[in-house]
Amino acid sequence: MPILKRALLTIAGNVIVIFVLALLARDYILNPDLLAIERASDQRDIQRFDQALDRYRLNLEGRIKRIYAAAGVLESLDSSINWQPIIQHLAKIGGYEELDYFILADDSGQNALLQAGEFVDRDNSAPSQKALNEILAHILPKLERHNLATISGLYKSKADGPIAYAAGHASWSSKKLPSVYIAVRRLNHTMIPSFTEALGLSAQAISEQTLKEELKSNNVELGVRSNDDTLLTQVYGDDGEPLISLRFKTAPRAFDDDTFSPTLMVAMLAVAASWSIVFIYLYYNMITPVRRISNTMQIIRQTNNYNKHLVYKNNDDLGLLVKECNELLKHVSQHTEKLSIYSYEDALTGIGNRRYFQEQLEFNQRVAKRKEMPLSAIVFDLDYFKQYNDTYGHDGGDKVLKQFSKILSKTFTRETDVIARTGGEEFIVVLLDSNQALAIQLAQRALTALDNQNIPHSGNAISDRVTVSAGVATLVINETSSAETLITQADDALYRAKHQGRNQVSE
Repeated sequence: MPILKRALLTIAGNVIVIFVLALLARDYILNPDLLAIERASDQRDIQRFDQALDRYRLNLEGRIKRIYAAAGVLESLDSSINWQPIIQHLAKIGGYEELDYFILADDSGQNALLQAGEFVDRDNSAPSQKALNEILAHILPKLERHNLATISGLYKSKADGPIAYAAGHASWSSKKLPSVYIAVRRLNHTMIPSFTEALGLSAQAISEQTLKEELKSNNVELGVRSNDDTLLTQVYGDDGEPLISLRFKTAPRAFDDDTFSPTLMVAMLAVAASWSIVFIYLYYNMITPVRRISNTMQIIRQTNNYNKHLVYKNNDDLGLLVKECNELLKHVSQHTEKLSIYSYEDALTGIGNRRYFQEQLEFNQRVAKRKEMPLSAIVFDLDYFKQYNDTYGHDGGDKVLKQFSKILSKTFTRETDVIARTGGEEFIVVLLDSNQALAIQLAQRALTALDNQNIPHSGNAISDRVTVSAGVATLVINETSSAETLITQADDALYRAKHQGRNQVSE
């Protein structure tokens, strides 16, 4: 079969096989794992919101306890002191900020007194008497039933909407002091966005009707992300009934799930274009000249100018050329020369590897010693990188290594700067004619750039994102010091950075 026809069939078959394998690998290997990670992350966001509400209820209980303590002090005062006017200000002792209002009442709930908090004062939105009576009717039986000093919970008031509350009951010898204390925070459209923003989330309160409509239109269930990257869920009150409906805005989906997705099609077009270039190259550079090369190789054999050994098994035009080359090899067996090819580039990241680093270090050492220049070294080590690989997989770890390599390349831009990856997650930078202050500044810039990438890292014990530690050392190379000493000092500095808490530069 002619080479041209064989090449066309090979290229077409290769493109089809790559497309099918890529589609199968994406749909049955990559996407299921990514979807599981995405759903786990979405559920963690919902859990974080629920846990934050629980912590807030405990915070409200703490405020109630502070009021108890203050009321107890008033009761212990000498009876000759008129402390009754102070009673109305007990609520402020429990915390005015970040509350809507306090309710103070007697055991029966009568003589209830409203004390405004920060948000009621600011918005002039005091609850109605109906709302106060409704809240008291809900909470007083709970206090009596549980026989506890303080309780907290979530309740949907018909008159005042969803609230988070904490309540307490105290028995005083004096009838002048209120015995029931209630702190209230409205879970409304103003509170939810600010509350979730503090958690690093984005959520809105929506009506139950809107919730049902969006679940139906997006064809999803509660807690399952929709195609427009929203997550719908509900918070439940003390009675187990829905209290408030929420719409979470999640980060955009990081993978394609369409059969002919743009990403996959672009990749296949790139493959087809690459093969087209290869085919054109082969056609003009190998197929047409092949018979002329066969005649030329006869001349090379006669002049003893041997430089190639070709192996080809097919009996086609190129086979004629290979036959002539093999004839030449009979005359050059005693003149074979071994060629050593050294690679100086790290295969994963594209920056220098350990061999490149060693040779450049020796060269810079000679220059620094001859010109009496300072030589600086910075050793970087990604924090908890093994845990990152365990959590996100080695593909995810490879992406982080590539991203950090790009950061180093953008940070250290002089022609004399040496950047290399010398271990799994270890990188070294050598700076000629740079003092320690400049080296520390550049190292810190690299740390900041990585932090700004916001790469999630749930296995990082010091942060929720990927971080890196760095050790910096500077020497003036002379008869008593060497580049090896410099690297050792930088390694020691890196150890100190790790020991002192990581995500920092140490010298």
